[in-house]
Amino acid sequence: MPERYQNEIEEILRQAGDLSSDARPRRSQDGLFRLIRLQLSQSFGGKRWSLTPGRVMLVGVVLTLAGLVLGSAIPGITGLLAWGGLVLFIVGYGLFFVTPTNKTEKRWRGRPVDYQGESLWDRLSRRLKRR
Repeated sequence: MPERYQNEIEEILRQAGDLSSDARPRRSQDGLFRLIRLQLSQSFGGKRWSLTPGRVMLVGVVLTLAGLVLGSAIPGITGLLAWGGLVLFIVGYGLFFVTPTNKTEKRWRGRPVDYQGESLWDRLSRRLKRR
């Protein structure tokens, strides 16, 4: 009985080895360009006109790089684009901490909890109305 299992395992391994030796190895597309392509597709996917922190940071990086590249062609535009890109990058980074990303439904004893917390805008407008 153990020889039968051993023979079956050896046969399966031979068949698996034959399949992998006949097929051409596919070139792996791991690398920087694949990573950039995936990041761009994730960043621009989803809602078309939504303002996400990742998109703001991406625009900031693009503006900074455009300022560096166009600096030799148009000397006065380097500082403007670089500073604008840096400011947008910082704003996008700050948006990571301001915008809530928790989209899970809160439940208590099997029932969804409808928690309506006050937004930052509501609190600020309430304080300004008092004065």
